[in-house]
Amino acid sequence: MPWATIRWGAWFEDTDIALAFPEGWDVTTCPPADAPDMTAHEVAAAIGSPIGTPPLSVLAQGRSRPCIVIDDLSRPTRGDLLLPPLLAELAEAGIPASDVLILGGVANHRPMVRSDLLKKLGPSVLAQCKYRNHFSWDHCTSIGETSWGTPVELNDDFLACDLRILVGSIIPHGGAGFSGGAKLLLPGIASIKAAHAYHTGSVLSGRYAVVETECRLESEEAARLAAVDFIVNSVPTSRLGVGAVVAGDVVAAHRAGVARAQEILATDVPAGVDVGVFSLYPKDTEFIQHITALAPYKTASSPVVREGGSVVIAAAGNEGLGTHSLFGPGMALEIGRATRVKGRELAFYCPNIEPGEIDPEYVVFKTWGETVAWLSARHGGSASIAVFPCGTMQLAR
Repeated sequence: MPWATIRWGAWFEDTDIALAFPEGWDVTTCPPADAPDMTAHEVAAAIGSPIGTPPLSVLAQGRSRPCIVIDDLSRPTRGDLLLPPLLAELAEAGIPASDVLILGGVANHRPMVRSDLLKKLGPSVLAQCKYRNHFSWDHCTSIGETSWGTPVELNDDFLACDLRILVGSIIPHGGAGFSGGAKLLLPGIASIKAAHAYHTGSVLSGRYAVVETECRLESEEAARLAAVDFIVNSVPTSRLGVGAVVAGDVVAAHRAGVARAQEILATDVPAGVDVGVFSLYPKDTEFIQHITALAPYKTASSPVVREGGSVVIAAAGNEGLGTHSLFGPGMALEIGRATRVKGRELAFYCPNIEPGEIDPEYVVFKTWGETVAWLSARHGGSASIAVFPCGTMQLAR
């Protein structure tokens, strides 16, 4: 029986699962190029060799109130691996970990709770540092606006600090081209008003894999206005490790990180198969992130799946639907209908979503067996299948 393996349950099970297909089906797995996991020494060396700024241990001299912004579990940033060497650099400058504020750049997602923080930061960092969640509706102050007219209203705790650091990761993004860099500031720690303007403005002209989209440039303009001092960005491996690290200037370091991401995430894709299976990993904590699984589909030069074919998005969905206070149900920018893929039938394999949480037009199966039965009814005794084991972080080349 033909089968393929996909990644599953980022931050929770974090494992491989095998997907079996009917006899006679031609199954091809399409993994990213990937990279070996960096050692702790290699991560520290990369952070200690920044691009476009002095080393953090030098930059931090004379500062006393550092703030490190980091994203949440809907993103694959391994804070437990990136933060210890950052804290060591600050300690070298005379700033103890107890004086460091870590700010959860949760944007319009839910606040992180202790179980999240133990995963994202690691128990040692959590025990040493101060932590607060950003909250979009309160405690934000305007420092101006961007050329696009978006108000730059940012978290007060961040603005009160005298050393401003962003820690994130670089993977494909449909609006900003790539995640990471200044995006962790706008919209990561922006007011709900600013986030709404951003998502209804420059984001709308964005495209996957374009490095300098309008919303990327807008976020960077906001970061300059906010005097961001330093960033650390990683490129994840297919198993939620760290494949590359860049540090330094909010623009120059990000561009260097994008170049590495283009290598590590590059994926050879077929054209015109009957069925494409796209794992939502490593954003598969929440069903609401599902559209991001199609990154290799969206970046391919010719259609991966033929017209009339089938697309399956596979997601663990450990947190069910998930939370987004702009795009979620009942929110200002609520997505009004089920996601569609033009000219193809779309279904989902997600064990942890209930019918009442989503639009009734979604075709969702709780077991892989039910999913295969649906595919068999559509494609009969033979079909060509392309499987993308961590679709959200894959780029067609």
